[in-house]
Amino acid sequence: MRIDDKFKFDLNRLNDTSAKKKGGEKSASSGSSDSASGDQVSLSSVAKDVAGMKEGLKGAPEIRVELVQELKVRIENGQYNVSGRDVAEKNRTDCD
Repeated sequence: MRIDDKFKFDLNRLNDTSAKKKGGEKSASSGSSDSASGDQVSLSSVAKDVAGMKEGLKGAPEIRVELVQELKVRIENGQYNVSGRDVAEKNRTDCD
């Protein structure tokens, strides 16, 4: 699965906000009753979708073990050949 840079940026912003919120909750809980004045935060549907994706990805492995094993076998057997042209083309399209 490929996650576009936009979603990476949104996830980073969400993580930063999450970390700040956790740090702020500790100080707010020990503060006075003035903090209960009704401050509200609303998230856009995109932020909610990103948060849902983030939760869904927590249990997913970062490495596709099956693919790695298949590639190791192909490399060991001398069956894995990649042309320099293919690598350059892939790098070029990733930069666009």
